[in-house]
Amino acid sequence: MQRNLVLAVSLIVSGQVLAGNEIKAVKVSGATGHQLASELPTGTVVIDRQMIDSLPASNLTEVLDTVAGLQVSQLYGINGGGASVDLLGFGATGNQNTLLLLNGRRLSGIDLGTPELSGIPLAAIERIEILPGAGAALYGNGATGGTINIITRQRYQKSAGMEISGGSYNTREGQFYSTGTSGRINGALAYQGLESDGYRDNNDTYNQSLFADLRFQGEGFQAYFTATGEEQTLGLPGGRSVSATENAFREDPQGTDTPLDEVDQDSYWLMPGLRINLSNRTALTLDASRRRQHQEFDYVSGSYASDTVIDSYSLTPKLEGQLTTGSAVHNWTLGFDLNKYDYNSKTSFGNRELEQDQRAWYLHNLISLTPKLSVSAGARKLESTIRGEGEDKEQDGEMYEGGLRYTFTGNLALFAGAQRSVRIANLDELSPFNPPIDPQTGHTYTLGASWSEGMQHSTLTLWRADIDNEILYDPATLTNRNLDDPTLHKGISINSRWRLDEDLTLTANASAQQARFDGGQYSGNDVPLVPEHTMSLSADWQALPWLSAQLSHRYVGDRRYDSDLANEYTKLDHYRSSDLQLTAHYRGAYLRAGVYNLEDNLVADYGVYNASSGGTTLYPLPERHYRIAIGYEL
Repeated sequence: MQRNLVLAVSLIVSGQVLAGNEIKAVKVSGATGHQLASELPTGTVVIDRQMIDSLPASNLTEVLDTVAGLQVSQLYGINGGGASVDLLGFGATGNQNTLLLLNGRRLSGIDLGTPELSGIPLAAIERIEILPGAGAALYGNGATGGTINIITRQRYQKSAGMEISGGSYNTREGQFYSTGTSGRINGALAYQGLESDGYRDNNDTYNQSLFADLRFQGEGFQAYFTATGEEQTLGLPGGRSVSATENAFREDPQGTDTPLDEVDQDSYWLMPGLRINLSNRTALTLDASRRRQHQEFDYVSGSYASDTVIDSYSLTPKLEGQLTTGSAVHNWTLGFDLNKYDYNSKTSFGNRELEQDQRAWYLHNLISLTPKLSVSAGARKLESTIRGEGEDKEQDGEMYEGGLRYTFTGNLALFAGAQRSVRIANLDELSPFNPPIDPQTGHTYTLGASWSEGMQHSTLTLWRADIDNEILYDPATLTNRNLDDPTLHKGISINSRWRLDEDLTLTANASAQQARFDGGQYSGNDVPLVPEHTMSLSADWQALPWLSAQLSHRYVGDRRYDSDLANEYTKLDHYRSSDLQLTAHYRGAYLRAGVYNLEDNLVADYGVYNASSGGTTLYPLPERHYRIAIGYEL
């Protein structure tokens, strides 16, 4: 495939949502409702711009991996390409049970492919809102473990910056961004390009992405049109085998048995919209989008190839407002989501041409009963139709969520929430090779506390999720299917950020979790790939007026290998990894140097067990490596 960058041009129109004390009328907005995220009765974790800048992270997946209760697994560890995201411990199906959004719009797809996050530059992100065990009523299908909403900058001032960097494995990267405003118009443009030989043989990576954004504020309305484009070529080195007679993981971690396998993919996403203030307390939003994803796999090692194109269209109008009844203030949202997908896949085993329509009505209300007590409730009705293979496949589901939050004097808040979620099988899971699959349903309960004081914020969350008809891959039957018996997911997480003084900020996040089969042939067994414990520690120190240092440490506990549902093999080992980054500033210029995996540990985020051979395959992450960057910001 020719390496032509998919360019996208965008127009966005935005501005103040409502003036003064009327801001509450449009809090429940998904894209801009920071107040909504902080007031929902769930253990919401907000990663703001300041925190993003304080981490020694070079891409979005590395930022997400610092959150307790959220695990990000990287197969190849270069720029986050192909990474999987798992909220509240679902293991191999984490991507299907964690709903990813960009400005409130679905990033999660309709196949088993991972949502590609490498094309979202960190420079364009304003904040990330993580809602564990919540979001089903507001956002829909697939929010079983919760929702992650990536929110780009909503207001732009005049600024610009550029950075070039290089590092281990012949890695070269360049970034550029520019923002500006003129009268009622403001916008931004960001570009990112990367080339690397990669840590492994046949691990070459080539990636280009473009994010563009323009906005116009009219009298009583906003109009917007956002776009992203990305192109990526990635060598697929496969895993390293471990058996009774060999240990390629230890003896030759950088090697490959698949020297010619690769994937080429490109995509673009256009997102226009219009927001109209109907009155001081009511607003109508009309959002639409057009997305195209093209992916070509060439597995020479297995004599298999595929060429898949997914065209997605959406129309998501919603009406938001504020209503007062007595002393209670209602912040309500009534919306309709229409998503249409055209799926065309040509493979060595045959071709598939499918259409899927998803339709959903939803209503959500966040009620402030008193200045200290709030209650939320929401419901969603989903209908899905798939056409193209025999009779139409109909799937539907009902989702509910609700809870309460009480804030004491001193910014200590207690919360309790519950949701009924639905996950309908995706197109790969509904293939002719698999048995009929019913929608998966889950009942998730969260309880916890949050405490803020000055520059300190901590959130403690306990969760329990009972899942019926869980959809997963069963290695015994070589099919995706519903489990006959439920699974139980439970745990506790703490996310805490402390500013000890004006020069030193510490972040301490940790989780303990358990995911087990609750009946049937695997009763009492651990769900694979769910670590028992995780921890992330980081420090951001302004050592001198011109020099800052960021140090982070990550721990991932023992977990079962993928496909080891019977728990008959030993566990995938726990590991630790530390990163250090130093940044020197002089006026607008800066020099940044980092060393990653300081301990030079040989580790793997992912491993799979083969019951027939009794061996495993692991995907090693880079050992100690380096990166140096030079940049300038206006």
